[in-house]
Amino acid sequence: MQSIRGSTRLLQRQRFAISNALRFTSSPASWSDNESRRLGFDSLPSTRAFGSAATYLISSLTKAVSSSSALPKQNVTYSSRCFSTIGDSVQCTPESASDVPPRIKFKRLDKTAKHIMQIVDKEAVEEVRTRREIPDIRPGYIVQLKVEVPENKRRVSTVKGIVIARRNAGLNSTFRIRRLVAGVGVESMFPLYSPNLREIKVLDKKKVRRAKLYYLRDKMNALKKY
Repeated sequence: MQSIRGSTRLLQRQRFAISNALRFTSSPASWSDNESRRLGFDSLPSTRAFGSAATYLISSLTKAVSSSSALPKQNVTYSSRCFSTIGDSVQCTPESASDVPPRIKFKRLDKTAKHIMQIVDKEAVEEVRTRREIPDIRPGYIVQLKVEVPENKRRVSTVKGIVIARRNAGLNSTFRIRRLVAGVGVESMFPLYSPNLREIKVLDKKKVRRAKLYYLRDKMNALKKY
């Protein structure tokens, strides 16, 4: 209903403007010279030019009225203030391979730290080996150790036994020896690169097939002579 009322008001205004223009164009022909001079029309060509402009305006208004009257009345729905991007979507152009920046590779911190620790461990082992001689100890070897005991006022004690296992872990390498103390089997584990080991001496080498000689725990007689 509001759209129909608006269109009728527009038509009434256009008709009123056309009627006023017709009256205005018909009057200059009957004006006298004094009236034309008083209104600012000093000469005849100026009035003719004004009349031609008025006729052009009238013709354009009549065409607009005829076109608006010929159109059927429709219910006009006005869009809301929301913006729509359905028809104005911008198509993204694919970038060329040259414009794409190169991918930066990052190494994992745990892998980098592990590599650094391996280097530091290797350097520490080489430093210990330059200070004192460390023989190659394998399972089945009979060894004699001179160990400095911090709990016994740094006194040096001698330990003798058979190597039953060895664990290679760089600076943290260890070996396990088994011996008899008062007829009882005793096992002790020592760090290979510990500063408390003053001396490592290999007394005998036995050939064995296993890397772990834990079966000697059940054979106590095999350790009596050592």
